[in-house]
Amino acid sequence: MVESTNIMHCDLDAFFASVEQLDNPSLRGKPVVVGGSIHSRGVVSTCSYEARKFGIRSAMPVAQAYRLCPRAVFLPVNMQRYLEISKQVFTILSRYSPIMEVISIDEAFLDISGCFRLFGSPEKIGCLIKEQVYSELGLTISVGISYNKFLAKLASDMDKPDGLCIITESQALKILRPLPVSKIWGVGEKTEQRLNKLGIKTIGDIQDLPPGWLEDKIGSAGRLFWELAHGIDKRAVEPEHERKSIGREETFPEDINDIVYLEKLIVQFAAELCRKLRQEGLLAGSVTIKLRDSNFKTITRSKTITPCNSDIIVTRIASDLLHHSYKNKQPLRLFGLSLGHLSPVTSLEQGSLFESQSNADYKAIDQLMDEIRDRFGPGAINRASLLPDKDIK
Repeated sequence: MVESTNIMHCDLDAFFASVEQLDNPSLRGKPVVVGGSIHSRGVVSTCSYEARKFGIRSAMPVAQAYRLCPRAVFLPVNMQRYLEISKQVFTILSRYSPIMEVISIDEAFLDISGCFRLFGSPEKIGCLIKEQVYSELGLTISVGISYNKFLAKLASDMDKPDGLCIITESQALKILRPLPVSKIWGVGEKTEQRLNKLGIKTIGDIQDLPPGWLEDKIGSAGRLFWELAHGIDKRAVEPEHERKSIGREETFPEDINDIVYLEKLIVQFAAELCRKLRQEGLLAGSVTIKLRDSNFKTITRSKTITPCNSDIIVTRIASDLLHHSYKNKQPLRLFGLSLGHLSPVTSLEQGSLFESQSNADYKAIDQLMDEIRDRFGPGAINRASLLPDKDIK
C-alpha cells in the first residue's frame, strides 16, 4: 500500500537574520541577532544559527542575548525588507500548489495532493522548492512532509537548517513516542508543567493513556493532545485564511511621555502598515492604539472608520485617539498601532457622509510615493513629519 504524504510545511531558516546576512555578506558566519539594540527592552525576533550556539533564542530579551554573546551583531527589525522577500518566497511555493495556507511571514502549508503528476513525488517537490528558493533568493528553507499538518510541521523542524524530512503514517507513532510533550502543537510552557505534574513528560506517555483520561484531567484540550500524540490531525490546509488585522508596536528603552515622539511614531507606523495594505489590495475598517505604562497597565482605544488604506487618514485618527486617551501623561513603556476589519479593495470605494476627506482624496499621492519607494528603496521618500527636527526648515 502506498502511504499518503500530501501535506507539506515550508519554513525559512532563521529568516530575519538570514535576510540580513544575504544583504550584507560580511555578516555570514557571525552571530546575528535581530530585534533591536543592546540598550532596548525589546526581545529577539530571530537570530542566526551561529548565535543559537550561545543559547540565544527567539523571544529572549535582547539584554539577556547580549550577556550570552556580547560580540554578536545586534540589528533592528527591517520589516519592509522581510515582507518583500517573504512575498517572493510565497510566489515560488504557489508554483507547486494552488492550495497554500500562509501561517506567518516565513512559513506556509501546501496541500500537494493533485500535484504529483506535474512535478513528481512529494520528496521531488520538496527538493524543487528548496532548490528554487536558494537559486532565486539565496536563502535556505526547511521542508517537512507528512499526511497531516501537525506532523508536516514537526518534520520541518526535525532536520533544520536546510532540511527535508518525511514522516509516513507507519513511522508516526514511533517517531512521536520519545519526544517531549512540548512538541505537541498547542502545548506551551504552562501546559507542559501541568502535564508534568500528572506524570506526563513524553508523547509516549500520552499514547499509553485511555482516550478520555487526559480530557477528564485538563478539559477539551486533553482530547486534542491525545489525538495529536497518536498522529491524528483532521485540519485541512485552508488557503482562504483571512487576516483580520495588522499592527506594529515598540517597547521603549526608557519610559517616555513625549507626545511629540508618540505622534511621530504614529506617522511611521501608519506609513508602514498602510503601504502593506496597498500592496495586498486591502482596506482597514478600524484603527486601534495600545498604550502600556511603566506598571504594565495596558489600555486600548479603537475607532471604526470608512475603510481606507491612506496613512494620512490613519495618522489623523490614531492621533485623535492618542490625545483623547493619553491625558495623564503617565510614562509609557510600549506603544502600538493596529488596523483591523480588513477587506479587499473594490472597484468602487464608498465615500463617507461624515468625513471631510476620503481614501480617494489621497490615492494619487499614495500611489506616487509607493512608486518612488518601489523604484529607489523604502527610504527614498518620507512624510516631512518624520524628518529630524534639525532638517525641518
